[in-house]
Amino acid sequence: MTHEIAVQTVSASGATDQRVDLLRLMVLGRELEQTISRVDHHWHASLGEEAVIVGSFAALEAIDVGVPHYRGPLIASLVRGSDPYRLIAGVLGKATGQSRGRWRGDVTGEVKANQFGSFSGSLGPPLSYATGAALAAKLQRSGGVSLVLFGDGTVNSGLFHESLSLASMLRLAAIFVCQNNQYAISTPASVAVPGSVLKRGQGYGMVAVQVDGNDVLAVNEAVREAADRGRKGEGPTFIDALTYRVGGHWITDRSPYRDAEEVKAWAARDPIQRLTRLLIGEGALSEDDIAAMTLEAASRTEAALAQAMTDPWPDASALTANAYAAD
Repeated sequence: MTHEIAVQTVSASGATDQRVDLLRLMVLGRELEQTISRVDHHWHASLGEEAVIVGSFAALEAIDVGVPHYRGPLIASLVRGSDPYRLIAGVLGKATGQSRGRWRGDVTGEVKANQFGSFSGSLGPPLSYATGAALAAKLQRSGGVSLVLFGDGTVNSGLFHESLSLASMLRLAAIFVCQNNQYAISTPASVAVPGSVLKRGQGYGMVAVQVDGNDVLAVNEAVREAADRGRKGEGPTFIDALTYRVGGHWITDRSPYRDAEEVKAWAARDPIQRLTRLLIGEGALSEDDIAAMTLEAASRTEAALAQAMTDPWPDASALTANAYAAD
């Protein structure tokens, strides 16, 4: 269901170079997912939601911990420096992938320093990971913050309550970003969340804001402000990033439960097209620049897929390797 609400919008803030970088990451992320969707028909695509993912993770410092939603973990990994080739190989279950072929590819990002990637896909656990990371940062006085993305369906889970309650009570530097695409599979948030998603965050006594989740600049600014508050010891922040799942729950879901006009209206608010129009209008980029950016992203992901398709499968004898941190 669509909701007519006032949301925080940033139309032209930020340096041009940073905005171009954000656009490039969204374009690469979309091309990566479109490439993967051809070989994984159970893929949970984030088409139309790229601004929330890129805007959030691009706001982090190297010391900060990031925990992605199961919708968009590879894009989050890209933002934090992962190689598209390793990500695609991981989706295919190849030994050269980021998970070495030991984990399901449809919900798997890359596990690296301060970046969570592999998890079950169940709703709720990522919030506890981020809360634990924020507690560790506080105890270690590292100055880092933690960020977690999750969907509107997750706000009805027990771990949502436990995580936000603990973070608020201990004033942890945690940033809870609801990647609110308004549907929990086929159930609209309007019939699953009494009141609003934003009010859920407000109920825990923390700063809670709502942003236009299709405006990558607005998301990025909101997360940066939340990180600043966290580093100053001002506690956690809840961000309701209102966006929309343009595609189905997974690639083969044709979404018969949604109104076609609703989908069309939100598709017109595409985050990549919005930033593209802004940058072209300001003269920061040209149509040729955009075409070249898109071609480069497509070529890069296609080459990565071609290479990964020929890579070896993992050997069963290596299954127990790297079971311990010292391995």
